[in-house]
Amino acid sequence: MDSQEHIHIISAGDSIHKTYPAVLKDLHTITHTFIFAEKEVYTNSSRDDAQKQGWKCTIRDAIDEVNSISLSRNIACALVYVDAATFNAIRDPVLGIFSEHPDARYTFDISAGSKRLSLGLFSMSLWVEGDSYYAFGNSPSRRVPVPSLPTKTLPSNPHYLVILTILFRGQEHGKGASTLVPKETLFNETCVWKIPVRDGEEGSTGKELSPAAFSQLLATLVRWNLIREETDPDNNQQKLYTITPDGELALFVYSARMKKRSVGSPSGLS
Repeated sequence: MDSQEHIHIISAGDSIHKTYPAVLKDLHTITHTFIFAEKEVYTNSSRDDAQKQGWKCTIRDAIDEVNSISLSRNIACALVYVDAATFNAIRDPVLGIFSEHPDARYTFDISAGSKRLSLGLFSMSLWVEGDSYYAFGNSPSRRVPVPSLPTKTLPSNPHYLVILTILFRGQEHGKGASTLVPKETLFNETCVWKIPVRDGEEGSTGKELSPAAFSQLLATLVRWNLIREETDPDNNQQKLYTITPDGELALFVYSARMKKRSVGSPSGLS
């Protein structure tokens, strides 16, 4: 996994040289950085007043600084000029990069640049299965929470909701700290709910939940990034689970959807 290419695409703005080092600290596997800048930034016009000229120079200097930081860390860095007035002008160079690096991991920093440039890059991040990050002011960089599944898929098996609810309530009791629940404990608590499973639902056997079906449910939730799996440092054979921010958001969205429709949740869910 360490040898996988990691493409990081930045929406150019006057502060990217300040946020870039923090991003590199969090995303330490970046191998290539592409800075998307609007052509206007590198176009001098007699109509530009002193303020606009200064704005353009500040962005250029920030871009040069990002390039210097990248070179100092052996990260390939390239500048991409775009006309952000059209989505295709943003789409095509991203697809060009994607065609050259189809197996890479993709991340996007959409904090800076114009709204249309950042929105265009965010849209493309969804198409190439990348993660978008943002940072405003002095706040740390954060990933934009995007669901990896339609929320209507969540109740396809009520056990998904039960597992998320158990982990979420454990988080509440942990007073903000991430609560790691052993797999066996999570399985036993899930079985206590005695959720009726209809024929044909994922992971169901038509009877009580089996350990094998439970493992399949956990694997699916991990794949959807709704829960996180870790190995117990004191026992390599023991797996620990916690709900992710995406998992919490999925529960909130599901709850809001059911409340709007006045549909009851599975027994015990509220």
